[in-house]
Amino acid sequence: MAFLTKQLAGAKDPRVKAQTVLVLGQTGAESAVVPLCEALKDSEVVVRAAAANALGDLRLASAVACLKASSGEADQAVRSAVERAISQGAVQAGALYVNLVPIEDKVGGLPDTTLKLAEKLMREKLTGFGASFAPPNEEKKSAQALIRARNLKGYQLKLQLLPGASANGMKVEMLIMTYPEQSLKGSWNVKGSGAKPESLIKAMVPRVLEDAAGDLEWKH
Repeated sequence: MAFLTKQLAGAKDPRVKAQTVLVLGQTGAESAVVPLCEALKDSEVVVRAAAANALGDLRLASAVACLKASSGEADQAVRSAVERAISQGAVQAGALYVNLVPIEDKVGGLPDTTLKLAEKLMREKLTGFGASFAPPNEEKKSAQALIRARNLKGYQLKLQLLPGASANGMKVEMLIMTYPEQSLKGSWNVKGSGAKPESLIKAMVPRVLEDAAGDLEWKH
């Protein structure tokens, strides 16, 4: 920490500064917050954006407070990085931490609106269980550090929409693995028929999550 802090303070090249703040963000250390907050005031956009991302990686309350103090950032790219980092850093201790794999359409030809509806229902139900969501393309080491530091329960969820036994039927199947190690926990499914795909999804997606939550004790 002392070396990185000194390097950040003495560096002239914005690229060196940006690389240094990213390394600081991977330490998970409370002592990294102060130098990273200072980097949020740097004259170079690339350094401020990197500092915002690094503060989000820390997942600490003090880092979130620093980010919120910079929400008036003038540069759009940095402001977006700050907002994203605030959301990323607000993970509650002991919560479910969920990585959502893109929904797979094995029925064939379902519109994007239907897939987006299924994802929306998943997120709403999981949020009700107290879940926080992993950012896309999260590095394994970063996920492991966060889960360990916050005592989280990490899961990866993969939802598949499959044809049912009848012409107007559908099966919703959910594969659940640990995250980020990806050790299989199980597979749950619900079948339905006699309605439009959107209506079936509205009924079945929350149900399959309820079934999994009961078996995995997510509600506790």
